[in-house]
Amino acid sequence: MLGDMLNNNKRKDVRTRIDQVQFNGKKYTMDPRSGYYTCTTGKGRKRLHVAVWETHWGRRVPPGCVIHHMDWNKKNNSIENLICLTVQEHNLVHNYKFNECGDDLEAETAWERETPDSERVIKLTKELLASRVDGLPADVVK
Repeated sequence: MLGDMLNNNKRKDVRTRIDQVQFNGKKYTMDPRSGYYTCTTGKGRKRLHVAVWETHWGRRVPPGCVIHHMDWNKKNNSIENLICLTVQEHNLVHNYKFNECGDDLEAETAWERETPDSERVIKLTKELLASRVDGLPADVVK
C-alpha cells in the first residue's frame, strides 16, 4: 500500500489490496457502487468480465450486446460463467418488463423477484447457450 502511494511498487504481479485482481497485466478494482471489477488504465473504464470474454473470443463485444454472468455473481469472472447476450435477451433473463415503447415499467431489481436458480432462468440460460455461434447470439453473427 505504501509502495503504491510512493509509486515505488513497479511489480505488476503484486496485488496490493484485497479488492483488486489481476488480468492480462492490469489491475481491476472492485467498484463498491456497481459491484463489478473495473480497470481505469488506458481509455475509459473497462469491466473485468468484458475483458475476459473479449480475450477468450478474440473480438470486441458487438454493439447491442452485453456480457452476462450466468450465476449472477459479479465476482465470478471465469469464461465458463460468461455469455454474450443481446440487450433484449439480457432483459428476458433478468425478467424486466417493458411496454411497447421499450420504457421500463418496473423499477424493482431482478434479484428481488427471481434468482439464477429459478426454473425459468435455468431453462432460458440453457436455450441461450445452445443458440450461440462462436460465442455470439445467432442474430448478431454475419
